[in-house]
Amino acid sequence: MQVSVSNGLGQLELAGEPATSYPLLTAPDRDLLQRTVVASTLVGSALIHGSVAGEHFGEWLLAGMFFVAVQLVELLLALAAVFAWDRPVARLVVLTGLGTVLVWLVSRTVGMPIGPADFRVPEPVGMTDVLCSLLELASVVAALPAARLRTTEPRGSVRPGGRSGPGGRAAAAVAAAAALSLTGAAVVPVVFNAPAHHAQSAVR
Repeated sequence: MQVSVSNGLGQLELAGEPATSYPLLTAPDRDLLQRTVVASTLVGSALIHGSVAGEHFGEWLLAGMFFVAVQLVELLLALAAVFAWDRPVARLVVLTGLGTVLVWLVSRTVGMPIGPADFRVPEPVGMTDVLCSLLELASVVAALPAARLRTTEPRGSVRPGGRSGPGGRAAAAVAAAAALSLTGAAVVPVVFNAPAHHAQSAVR
């Protein structure tokens, strides 16, 4: 028996048999990492939307309702990523994430086509709304592999068999911590009304 290392992957070689490679992240590891990124970034963006919903209710009732609706959808999708992850859920994550980012881009470039006069002109870009959009885009990127995967499993399941290992759990923990850090950087200025939070509209 001979053990060698090649291209960063451990290989176990038996006499007369081909080498077997062991990837750093197995399929269950990647599944855990993807679902963790989706869930943590969606929770983060939901918290950001919730933190500014009140001021948007004060500006326009429908704007406040939109923020609350987005927050609820993101929280539900985050729960689904943990407990009911399948291809339809992944596709919803991609669609809603791209949709909210598109709304943000419109509001920051040409202004919204509906609403009070203040909504119809481009709004300044703030750190809070940029971080929120980054979280939403991260959820889209993490969900794309599952959204595109063809499967014959019931209900479009994309979960692989087996359990994740230490590498997968460590990667998931780092991803969750990064999402939490971005969320904190976005929400704290809103809560304490710091300069990073622009006074009129923080996210959309």
